[in-house]
Amino acid sequence: MFPSKFPGSWEQYAEHYCWSQDTYFVEPDKHVELITDTKRYTAERALSYYQWVPFLLILQAAFFRAPSFIWQYFSNHSGLRIHEVVAKAEDSSNLEEEVRTKNIQILTEHLTNALRFKRRLMKKRVVVHKTCTCLNYQYSAGFMTTIYIFTKLVYLLNVVVQFYFINVFLKTDRYQWHGFGVIYDMLNGVQWEQSGMFPRAVVCDFEVRQVANIQKYSVQCVLVVNIFNEKIAFFCWFWYLIILVGMIFSLINWFILMTLPCFSRWFISQHLELSNYEAFNPNSQRSKKDVRKFVHNYLHRDGIFVLRMVSSHAGVLFATDLVEALWKEYYRIENNTLPPSTSPKLSTASGLKGSNGDLRKRTKQSLLDILESGSYEGHLLPKKDSDAESSGSSSSSSKDSEHPTDKANKVDDD
Repeated sequence: MFPSKFPGSWEQYAEHYCWSQDTYFVEPDKHVELITDTKRYTAERALSYYQWVPFLLILQAAFFRAPSFIWQYFSNHSGLRIHEVVAKAEDSSNLEEEVRTKNIQILTEHLTNALRFKRRLMKKRVVVHKTCTCLNYQYSAGFMTTIYIFTKLVYLLNVVVQFYFINVFLKTDRYQWHGFGVIYDMLNGVQWEQSGMFPRAVVCDFEVRQVANIQKYSVQCVLVVNIFNEKIAFFCWFWYLIILVGMIFSLINWFILMTLPCFSRWFISQHLELSNYEAFNPNSQRSKKDVRKFVHNYLHRDGIFVLRMVSSHAGVLFATDLVEALWKEYYRIENNTLPPSTSPKLSTASGLKGSNGDLRKRTKQSLLDILESGSYEGHLLPKKDSDAESSGSSSSSSKDSEHPTDKANKVDDD
């Protein structure tokens, strides 16, 4: 509301000035003249947020987006390429049996090679990583799991900061918790005229320079935009509250699942029990021992994490088939038997951790069993004719006098 002597140009000037400058709230039953200049722009009355609401929303969206960039950057540098793995698992073409089998084979080979690379690199310990041991963690067996939980912590911290930021931005000193305070006012019939929250009518002071002096005016302005700002702030506050509760439960859930080994073993056992692998018996001690070795020595935390992500995004059926394929691949490696399509040359160059040592131990143990059973010559040595046996009886007796362990050691050395 402007004085009657104001020309149209001055009215337009006053509107632009009051929109760009701070205003203050005055209760409808009070006169502006009774409020001193020092009390007009105090924290209880001043309004300076309505011009910046669009920028606030953009800034909040950027803060919520930032943690995803952290997760995407580190997950792409982990070697497991979890985004591509999940995309391949979610492929709609997996409804076809042939495509599904092919994709499972691709993912099995990729995960096997990635996990093998991590084990080999941690074993070699590059010179740079020996100097700065913190660089090793990127190639550790729990790097992706740690980054995922850390990202959830950043999301949780961001939501808490947003609550504080809303109170600071709106200068809601009257409310410790804005959303609950608004609901309390609504239940008690307190309107904006009494609370001063998002007022529709405010007062603005500005000065007009005249010829001889400077005249000060106080005009009343209508902030129609506060009708929308009130609804936006109320919705955002409770939306953040829902996100906060969800993030707390999600963080606790993932932390427990990925830090307690019993849940990882239970996850693998459940999928193997649902699979077509009939040789697996979840109640046998041998199967429990194999699952323990499969989880702790082969998949580790990152492997379990990838399988959980596949299960949550692509479904239990696809995850079960993938677990079964990885289990069979692990079983082949553990027992040193090659897949039909793998040549011995490729297997030698695969660089699996401990495979050569295991092969030597199993060969030595097999030779010991054969020697102790007394059938060494029938299994390993060619048959001698009668002439050779009669002429070399003395040498044969000396060989027979050797202990079976010495013979096995000689074969092992060869």
